[in-house]
Amino acid sequence: MAHRIVAPPPLSDHELQVEAVAFLDARGHWLTAAATRRVAAVREFFRQHAYLRRDLLRERAEEERRAGRLALELFSRAAQRVRWLLTTGEGPTTRIHGAEAGRDLGLLFAGTDSGLDGLASERDQRWNLNHPHPLPPTGFRASRVHGGASPREDPTHHLAFYAMFGASNESFLEEQLNRLMGTLSDLGPPDDQHLAWDGIDLGRQLGDPRFDVNAWLWKTVGDPGQVPRVAEAVAS
Repeated sequence: MAHRIVAPPPLSDHELQVEAVAFLDARGHWLTAAATRRVAAVREFFRQHAYLRRDLLRERAEEERRAGRLALELFSRAAQRVRWLLTTGEGPTTRIHGAEAGRDLGLLFAGTDSGLDGLASERDQRWNLNHPHPLPPTGFRASRVHGGASPREDPTHHLAFYAMFGASNESFLEEQLNRLMGTLSDLGPPDDQHLAWDGIDLGRQLGDPRFDVNAWLWKTVGDPGQVPRVAEAVAS
């Protein structure tokens, strides 16, 4: 029977909570046992301490990079983490701070949280996974990667930068301005233009609690066929 190619599964809420609490414990940031069991308390702590949130995102991504995960996997898992950390409320009152999530992704993959000022300003490379050794463009489908891509042509950089634009949209007019700026910035390689549109569309949905960011990324820009298959046990 042919093997069905599927995207990597999303992180569970339990996984995200466990790693967040472990991160705090390792750094001596004390929360009561009762507080660590309360998802809202853990999230609120990270929402109020952006530098710790960004340290967590960078640390987990670096560990996963060393473990050999694909670049798109790193991006997807970081996006899932930051949305979980920036979620408030429950049920019908659930809200995700999408604009802040976009800025965190911008820092982690593009070295800036200031999309409006461009990549040349407000850089902070402490959290930048693409500095000084860019991620390879693994996990991305061919239509989102330069034909003769060099190691410095990394799709996560463009995707994160334009996600900041999309996440900051507050009006249809601003969205059109963002698309225009994306076009002007990337008049060269058509692959970058695709990623600009993809990034803006991604950013617009970061604050929607119903949005499945992992499924969207693999469906829109990913190639699940690149994901290493887990060896299947064969009965003797």
